[in-house]
Amino acid sequence: MELKLSASYDATPEEVFAIVTDTTFREQACEKTKALSYDVQVSQSGGDTVVRVKREMPADDVPDIGKRFVGPTLTVVQTETWHPAKPDGSRDADVSGEIANTPVTLKGTAAIRSDGGQTVQAIDLDVKVNVPLIGRKMEPFVVDAIRSGLAKEHDLGRDWAAGNH
Repeated sequence: MELKLSASYDATPEEVFAIVTDTTFREQACEKTKALSYDVQVSQSGGDTVVRVKREMPADDVPDIGKRFVGPTLTVVQTETWHPAKPDGSRDADVSGEIANTPVTLKGTAAIRSDGGQTVQAIDLDVKVNVPLIGRKMEPFVVDAIRSGLAKEHDLGRDWAAGNH
């Protein structure tokens, strides 16, 4: 199931990239999404910047149909590989993720682009729940949970862009 989400910031592409690759920002995003525990790693690989976020989340909102697959918590692992800036400051990233020990995976792209006086961060993901018969029924719940988390992260990013952190 496809998930597309974007957010606009009153900042330059360079400033938005600095925010989304900041360890403290990512840790605050984990706290804002009610992670029970988390591990944030930002590293360099060649010319790429790799952001890996692992967070343990309560499984309270998992529908009954999926509870037998997940247990009381979910361990969500997300990796963004941000490629070097283009001449206009825009950037692209490859995004992958999973909910550990479940049949849930996500794969897609993220982008940071200048748009007039603002910068847009866009995410385009394909979310899969690889379980025969019920996978398609579970995907909307997973997508809604991811969308909710990303919206909270975007709100925090806007706060950071405004200097509030």
